[in-house]
Amino acid sequence: MKGQVLGFRFQVLGMAVLALVVGASAQDISFGDVPAKKAHVVLLSDGVDVAAGKAQVVELRFRVEPGFHINSHAPKDPLLIATALKLDTGHGVDVQGVDYPKGSAFQLGQGKDAQMLDVYQGEFRVRVRMIADAGNSTMTGMLRYQACDDAACFPPKNLVVKVAVTGK
Repeated sequence: MKGQVLGFRFQVLGMAVLALVVGASAQDISFGDVPAKKAHVVLLSDGVDVAAGKAQVVELRFRVEPGFHINSHAPKDPLLIATALKLDTGHGVDVQGVDYPKGSAFQLGQGKDAQMLDVYQGEFRVRVRMIADAGNSTMTGMLRYQACDDAACFPPKNLVVKVAVTGK
């Protein structure tokens, strides 16, 4: 009888451990939109000093993580998602325009199925034409892009852009 009770306890303990393992695994399963775990693009510029009240150009530096690329602002295929920087005007900063760098050629695939893309890899710089008020302000906006590696593309993302501007 003592052996049966001990065996029963081990069965209950085993079922409890199994329930915990299955429950933990079930939490990893999700349906619908799942946010990417990695941004793939980072903003390197966090602040700029400018001459207050004068039209000028500042460069915002971005970096695409190694092993990934994003389409340039003007991809060769109109169906591809172009990289686009949208900046807010106001809060002491008047954004007058954005100029994108030229992309670099990137071959996707091999042989007759190869496709030539126009992409940004590594560090790239976007030039922003602006006028800033005297004092401290913040330039805000979003960089919309789609990161890809050699095998797949991730869902499009928006990177928050927030740059401190000091007008002197």
